[in-house]
Amino acid sequence: MKAQAPWRTQGSVYAVGFFASSLTDVASIILPVWLASQGASAATIGVIIGAKHILPFFLAIHGGALMDRFGARRLMFFCAMLSVVALPLFPVAGWLPAVFVLQMISGFGSSMGWLGAQTLFGQTLRGEHLYAGRFAFAIRMGSFIGPPLAGLAWDHVGVAGGFAFLAFWALGTVVASFWTPRLQAMGSGALRGFKVRDVLPRVRDYKAAFALAGAPAMTAVLLVTVIRIAASSVQDSFYPLYLTLEGFSATQIGALMTISAAAAAASSLTLTAVTRRIAPMWALILSSAGAVVFIACTPLLHTFTALAAVAFLRGLCTGVSQPLMLSMLIKAAGEGSQGKGAALRTTANRAAAATTPPLMGFVAAGAGLGVSFFIVGGVLLAALGAIALYLRSRPDLPRE
Repeated sequence: MKAQAPWRTQGSVYAVGFFASSLTDVASIILPVWLASQGASAATIGVIIGAKHILPFFLAIHGGALMDRFGARRLMFFCAMLSVVALPLFPVAGWLPAVFVLQMISGFGSSMGWLGAQTLFGQTLRGEHLYAGRFAFAIRMGSFIGPPLAGLAWDHVGVAGGFAFLAFWALGTVVASFWTPRLQAMGSGALRGFKVRDVLPRVRDYKAAFALAGAPAMTAVLLVTVIRIAASSVQDSFYPLYLTLEGFSATQIGALMTISAAAAAASSLTLTAVTRRIAPMWALILSSAGAVVFIACTPLLHTFTALAAVAFLRGLCTGVSQPLMLSMLIKAAGEGSQGKGAALRTTANRAAAATTPPLMGFVAAGAGLGVSFFIVGGVLLAALGAIALYLRSRPDLPRE
């Protein structure tokens, strides 16, 4: 491998990932519980949780193209500020349609912050497995530290404390972005100032991104990561709600998130060893399947000890799947298209994350919340099985 990147460069990218990626996990401790306390139904909670993914679904490719041209730093800073402003307004708004709009704005800000972190990682560290493992470790440490603190803020300070902590965590992305390298752009756009017309989406950017998605390796990885993010969406929405209804406190739920994040942080550092023994594509499929199984079995668990053990196993799976996903997509995108490559992943993931909570909410309304875990988990595993059969018909893809 080439000489290692300076630790100042590595550290700044890891710090952005620490805050930007974990904001969703931190919010999952507060938002579903608060919505339930406002009298929202399971279906309504699912729709509001899914609203955060609407704008990123349509605008992530445009944002990624801007990051390729101008660098991730500036765009990430301004978008992350949207979350800082929007999050404290949730309990003030109260009215659910207004909360839906705030969730859209906050979700766009946090998604663009995470997109910027991925773009910076691709532009500066080139998706090497060593760096991918470290990046995933930093991400998981954010999920290790943030959720239990959010749970404590909710349990001991109340609604105001919970949402104030969310705003503080979102501010972390803004502050961390100051330490990232200034020039990240790969194109000539970095050499001139940012103009108003650059804000407008360009058709050619979308065409270039979808052409990139047509590459066999990119298509295969995107399909698997959609399943993975759908499972994560269940964890970020109805998992804390179900546990709350079962009598577990926000602090206990935050502790379960911490256990999962700690396991993921540890397993992410084994990525190089894993890929020496298992083809990366198959390692991604198997670890994603494990993550689905260990979230779908939640209604079968009735004690904190059992939940903690399964959370640990789920963390081991996600700790392998996430850095693999990032590394494989970065390499498939190629130099000069890191923003568009990360945006493709964001677009596909937002589609899954926007639809999974509402669909699960409607299933829960008809069949019961506990049963909805089994139904959604079964559908996701069946989809992974179909992808695995497709890969068996394309023996070149695992080697890619």
